[in-house]
Amino acid sequence: MSTAGSNEQDALMAEMEITSLKEEIATLRQEIEDLRTEADLDACHVAGLSAQIQALIAESEACPNKAAHPLIERVEYVNSRTGQTMLKTRALPLYREAFDAEARKLGIADPEQFRS
Repeated sequence: MSTAGSNEQDALMAEMEITSLKEEIATLRQEIEDLRTEADLDACHVAGLSAQIQALIAESEACPNKAAHPLIERVEYVNSRTGQTMLKTRALPLYREAFDAEARKLGIADPEQFRS
């Protein structure tokens, strides 16, 4: 085979590889955009749930029958990351349990280092 033919073949293969890489980049960009959208929607869901929880806590705290709402009683806990004492509702263990379970499901071996 001549050198010119070999150069043309090399150029054609390089062009095919470039085209393939451009397609892969476009696919990856779309995947990133989809993941960003999913993360944004998750953040919106968290914001909605947080608003509901805050409203439920406020309503429970305003109730004259405090014994009817034991999960909203404020008690001291230790922040897992900082070691500092914090005042939270008795519902905090529910949060921690759910956080840790989801983290483990996602492959996070030591979720305690990431939550309060």
